[in-house]
Amino acid sequence: MNMTNVKRGKITNGDVTLAVSEMGQGQTLMFFNGGGATQVSWKRIIAALKGSYRIVTFDFRNHGKSSRSHQVMVDNFLSDAEVVMDRYAGPDPIVIGWSLGSDLAVWYAAKHPGRVAGLYLLDGAVPVNLVLDPSKTRAAMHSPAVVISPILLSLVGMGYRLSPDEYTDMTIDLNARRPQLSQAYQRITCPVELHLASQSMGDRGEDSAKKNALWRAGGEMLAQEHPEFTIHWYEGNHLLPYTRPVELAHGLDAFAKQVRVGEQSGHPLA
Repeated sequence: MNMTNVKRGKITNGDVTLAVSEMGQGQTLMFFNGGGATQVSWKRIIAALKGSYRIVTFDFRNHGKSSRSHQVMVDNFLSDAEVVMDRYAGPDPIVIGWSLGSDLAVWYAAKHPGRVAGLYLLDGAVPVNLVLDPSKTRAAMHSPAVVISPILLSLVGMGYRLSPDEYTDMTIDLNARRPQLSQAYQRITCPVELHLASQSMGDRGEDSAKKNALWRAGGEMLAQEHPEFTIHWYEGNHLLPYTRPVELAHGLDAFAKQVRVGEQSGHPLA
């Protein structure tokens, strides 16, 4: 897809200013970033799209070119998504989410029934809590590698401004809510497609293996509860937008076509 002629703007949500980018024409695709990620994370997928689309990306608070806030729990990020959706989504958008963005996409669709034409979710929104020990999670977030990562990411346009404690609080809140996603999915009527990584939590140590097993079990439980959902598993880690952009773009092209067929026939696919 041609990524030229990008329109960049800003929109306010209370005391927060959110950076938004828009380009193209056609079916609207709304992209919800992962925690610690920015609009840049979608660049490879967008470039590999073959269809004609109107693309909308944005940075959540404390990420990228958006402004900072001390309110950084899941509900705060969801409110950012709602403001952007109200202004930019138009009718029948497809929402693409990654990690935190996948969870936010599900919560949004459940809260606003009929508003979304389809959900295309990358390695997130599985109804399982992976924070087994909050104190251990907090200690890990204060490691030198985690503390310096925002600085390194800022060098490639992917900086975020969350302190280790803020990032930990967000992570604990996100995971505490995940078991409730089962009820949220029950309120969603649009097509849903998930792309999940078998080693989402990495491949080092017993803790990662335990969390990966929980992730797999949660995904399989979701498949049993919702056989109408399409769920794909990939060997590899959490960074699917970077490791499999072309494959995911082709899948998104196919998903968008299916959503349009469902709209034209008058019968939703899910």
